[in-house]
Amino acid sequence: MRSRVRSGAVGLAVLLGCVACTDGGSGGDAADGTSASPGVPAAGEYLPGLGATVVLPDADPQAVVVLVPGGSWQTADPTGLLPLGEDLTSEGYAVVTITYSTSSMGVHYPRPLDDVMCAMGFAAEQVPGAPVVVVGHSAGANLAVLAGLHPAQPDPACPYDDVAAAGVVGLAGPYDVVASGIGRNLFGVGQDEDPDMWADGNPYTWVGERPDVPVLLVHGTADDLVPVRFTDDLAAALTDAGHDVRVELVPDARHNDVFASDVLLPPLTDWLAAEVPAAG
Repeated sequence: MRSRVRSGAVGLAVLLGCVACTDGGSGGDAADGTSASPGVPAAGEYLPGLGATVVLPDADPQAVVVLVPGGSWQTADPTGLLPLGEDLTSEGYAVVTITYSTSSMGVHYPRPLDDVMCAMGFAAEQVPGAPVVVVGHSAGANLAVLAGLHPAQPDPACPYDDVAAAGVVGLAGPYDVVASGIGRNLFGVGQDEDPDMWADGNPYTWVGERPDVPVLLVHGTADDLVPVRFTDDLAAALTDAGHDVRVELVPDARHNDVFASDVLLPPLTDWLAAEVPAAG
């Protein structure tokens, strides 16, 4: 269990209901006591005030996927990812869709990263023995890559064991916050005020930490919010560090198109089958 104190506080967020649930196998308990079981939707909190929606497939899942929403580190509304979660469940994966602390709640780094890492531990308890894959969109992609590569963040607020990601998926992420200088919402201060914190929250700092982790990066060529160069540059850095990296550039796709099931599901399930060993 986590033990070393990290700065920041758990903020409040909207507790979402299970909008997209299917029948499923047995699962663990959420922090508020709800549980996932066959035919029973599971919605609850993985930390006080931080919602999680658990969707389980009919059979034993091949892996459990944690979906992390974007929102410029200012908000973290997971609603748009729920249809993807439902469709992933139909493909045999358990899915935990989360929210996390953001600047609109007066909370900054490292708490958002700690929240995502804690959610990975929560997800692992829902399907014991299943590999955990973290998938994030936009600002959530930044956090997903960080959570997959960053050394363990001992956190006394988190009641779950640390879990290492079996794979990481970034969707249209603004990864290099140091070079771009776009992380003010994440860090709460300018880069010149706390360069060490900005470096700690920059995925590039940690590309060599866990080179065994496979990475899938997806970006739309028509994205006018986060340029494709963020994905190209991170892919190069990860490859140089020894990671197995797959890049999918989706022609004419815009920023929010990349998490639509008809766009993402084929390359994502293909990559999961090839790169992430199934449970059992």
